Amino acid sequence: MKISSSKIIIESLLLENIEFVFGYPGGAVLHIYDAIFTSKIKHILVRHEQAAVHMADGYSRSSNLTGVVLVTSGPGFTNCITGLATANFDNSSIIILCGQVIKKMIAQNSFQELDNLNLSNSVIKKFYSLNCYYNIQYIISKSFYKNDCFKKGPVVIDFPKDLTSSLNILRNKYPFIKIKKNKNKNIFFINLKYKRPIILIGGGLLKKNYIKLLDVFIKKNKIPFISTFMGLGGFNYRNPYYLGWLGMHGDACVNNIIHYSDIIICLGTRLDDRIINNNEKFSPYSSIIHIDIDLNSISKNIYCEKFFLCDIEFFLKNNFFNKNIKFWWKIIIFFKKFFNKKYENDFFFCKPQQIIELIFIISKGKFFLTTDVGQHQMFAAKYYYFNYKKFISSGGLGTMGFGFPSAIGIKFANKNKKVLLITGEGSFQMMMQELSTCKQYKINIIIVNLNNQSLGMVKQWQELNYNNRFSHSYIYSLPNFKKLINSYNLYSFNFYNIKKFYFFFINLIFVDIFCFINIYINHKENVFPIQIYNQSMCELITFFSIKKYEKKIYFFNS
Repeated sequence: MKISSSKIIIESLLLENIEFVFGYPGGAVLHIYDAIFTSKIKHILVRHEQAAVHMADGYSRSSNLTGVVLVTSGPGFTNCITGLATANFDNSSIIILCGQVIKKMIAQNSFQELDNLNLSNSVIKKFYSLNCYYNIQYIISKSFYKNDCFKKGPVVIDFPKDLTSSLNILRNKYPFIKIKKNKNKNIFFINLKYKRPIILIGGGLLKKNYIKLLDVFIKKNKIPFISTFMGLGGFNYRNPYYLGWLGMHGDACVNNIIHYSDIIICLGTRLDDRIINNNEKFSPYSSIIHIDIDLNSISKNIYCEKFFLCDIEFFLKNNFFNKNIKFWWKIIIFFKKFFNKKYENDFFFCKPQQIIELIFIISKGKFFLTTDVGQHQMFAAKYYYFNYKKFISSGGLGTMGFGFPSAIGIKFANKNKKVLLITGEGSFQMMMQELSTCKQYKINIIIVNLNNQSLGMVKQWQELNYNNRFSHSYIYSLPNFKKLINSYNLYSFNFYNIKKFYFFFINLIFVDIFCFINIYINHKENVFPIQIYNQSMCELITFFSIKKYEKKIYFFNS
């Protein structure tokens, strides 16, 4: 049977069980859009190509499916670069179908022609350029296979326009690819001398069944574990062995615990700069064991004494540690009590910490929660406790504007679940044109805008490091958010009082509507603790430093 190459592209996507394609049409991909018109694939029309990639990102991370994006050549693809970099840092399973000018016009500075390979090479996992219409199914099936069986990340497929209009014989499913299972030759058991162990888990654990395997592993070994920011949601937060998350704005007790540990077992984390702070001063007493499927993630910032290239599932099933660490638990309990300081409640003004805690109490942690980037992101991570795969945020790249489109993508993947976006007025304005997408497709999500009239994280750094010289961190021309949202025939409410917000939110969770809640918060509230730049993990701003106890703690269990 002979059908058009565009039809083959659509049929190949259907064979991969793709339900949604996020995109924006243009001249170079009109043949594909014409094929979509008569197909079973549901195309979601965005208002900006960057939003399409973020939607596919949220869709993928919340469902373990691959997000697919379709954009045109030239500016259509360049608008995707930020989204590609975001997905690459956070290892999201995304495939971009990108238009290109016809083959004979390539490399001639044609209209809307760009070198997509060199533009995107540093922020993607793999790039394919279609050079013959016989390869269509092979390239598409290979792209999905790589995302299913290896480390996840964005893949770009470049389609010259003339190759999407030719006639071609449709081939069978997976005509070229033989799926090979990775064989682990040896089952290894780590037998090292240690007295103060800690397990550090990262975003690599956010896969199917890993939460159950981790629970069994922790209960069997009785070793305390901590999380990176990207690891939040990859475990049961009620686990008694879970201590908190570490990093620049992480828990003070956790940053101290990892500083004094003598062995760190890293599962699915690349140990980036926001975790370690200073390479030379990071956990000076410990040996590091790293388990990852990507060799490039090993010893990138910190030298790892032992590393194992294997799937985390294999490690969790085949390793057992059995040592008495009662003294280590005494130190951990001391740290937990020592750093038990919290914010002070205020029942008249809205404090962001209080808002996040109220949302968690009312929702019981059942919402899919996504955030933009800034102070509100850190408040959400610190005061909302996440169930499995319920937290989605831009960690590696820190992309402002990620939250709103990713929330829409999450809703497409989880139609019957509640989706909550915690954002700030600076981030929301970067992608607020997607309100039109919400209106068109009747996307019902709850948006809580923590409005402090400024770029909060920038302002905090200027306050701490630049002597209160707030250079361009205040926004003096904010829109009337209520009128803006209402102009799309969507619901919006303003709040200045924490009590009124509480009683409103209790009733809101029982109604399925799009709702934008603009809360004016105390603009003086900052995110604490914060690590002192280029110092050890245990040196923090606003918390009493434990540094002077270092020798006592170290020799206590030596």
